[in-house]
Amino acid sequence: MKKISARWRNLYTKAGFSSFMASLLAILCGLVVGFVVLLVADPANAFWGLLAILTGGLSDMKNLGQVLYAATPIILTGLSVGFANKTGLFNIGASGQFIVGAYVAVLMGVKCTFIPGPLLWLACLLGAMLAGAVWGLVPGFLKAVCNVNEVIACIMMNYIGMYGVNFLIQLTVFDSLKNQSLPVAENANAPKLGMDLIFRSGATASSANAGIFIAVLAGVVIYYLIEKQNSATS
Repeated sequence: MKKISARWRNLYTKAGFSSFMASLLAILCGLVVGFVVLLVADPANAFWGLLAILTGGLSDMKNLGQVLYAATPIILTGLSVGFANKTGLFNIGASGQFIVGAYVAVLMGVKCTFIPGPLLWLACLLGAMLAGAVWGLVPGFLKAVCNVNEVIACIMMNYIGMYGVNFLIQLTVFDSLKNQSLPVAENANAPKLGMDLIFRSGATASSANAGIFIAVLAGVVIYYLIEKQNSATS
């Protein structure tokens, strides 16, 4: 019993466990607040609305695939915030970096059709990474050279990125007839790797693709780098 108690105490004191519990508590608080809003808006269907939120992504394989598809950019932007936080910086500019990177990926997917075969989606991915990195470089440079607060600089860059991308879309990849951006070339999309055969409902496939594997791989790499840094400093 003493050994079991000691193990539990060691678990409680680990930073990873504290972070997990904090995240879990934040999710629960969000669900409670959402349920209260549902009760105010539509009391009769509040419970069923909450149930749909909790189980909608698991109702069939297509919806599960859509969860993976939507989770991919969230995982990657979350990693950018977490990694910067480990270096002592608060990267609140992830949304602006994501918007700029996404625009460059779409722009290349529309304009760079001369790139052959699967090289196009890889080029779009690398272009998005480079654009996001350059956008994040600005507040980092201002912090390192001019000691400008990174939070303020990142917030400003978020708005500059948002309005700048909206302006550039109108100039470059906007379809005025359909009131949306032009479709990218087929080769600009990440390969499905058979996920369209797994995550589907009847004849309708989900949008899940290789992006989720890239996100998981990036998470493993970031974890390795952080743990290596922690072991080097301890």
